[in-house]
Amino acid sequence: MKRARASALPLLLLACAGHGSGSETVLLSESPAYLCYLAALRGGDAADVEVCTRAIERQPLATADLAATYSNRGLLRARHGDLDAALEDHAKAIHLAPELDGLYVNRANTLIRANRLRDALADLDRAIALEGDAQATAYYNRALLFQRLGDSEAARLDLERAE
Repeated sequence: MKRARASALPLLLLACAGHGSGSETVLLSESPAYLCYLAALRGGDAADVEVCTRAIERQPLATADLAATYSNRGLLRARHGDLDAALEDHAKAIHLAPELDGLYVNRANTLIRANRLRDALADLDRAIALEGDAQATAYYNRALLFQRLGDSEAARLDLERAE
């Protein structure tokens, strides 16, 4: 049986170029947005939140890239216990690019940390409905959430869909 590539870990986003809007953002290896992405990928520390803030405030980013950077900063803030600020970042990200399913997966992970399980479930449902690149991750994470909520049949079905 094939395992989903997804995990209970947050989905990290780096949106790059070509979003159909005619604008492009090139994120070079030393850009603050790219460094923010890498920090979120490796778990980062409190100083990495400032790298993300620098990208948000100073780097010219396409809308999807800015949304991804807010979401990555939210992941870092959540990992360091600043759940309110993390949820604010995720809300800004979703406001900017509500079509990006990964943003809902990331916010769901923060909502789970905040023990707001029903809200997390709603975000995972939204991510799945968008049918984007993060769909398998959303199914897998929702399966874990269903398991935590005691609904083993729904968890089993979502694990099958995540494959």
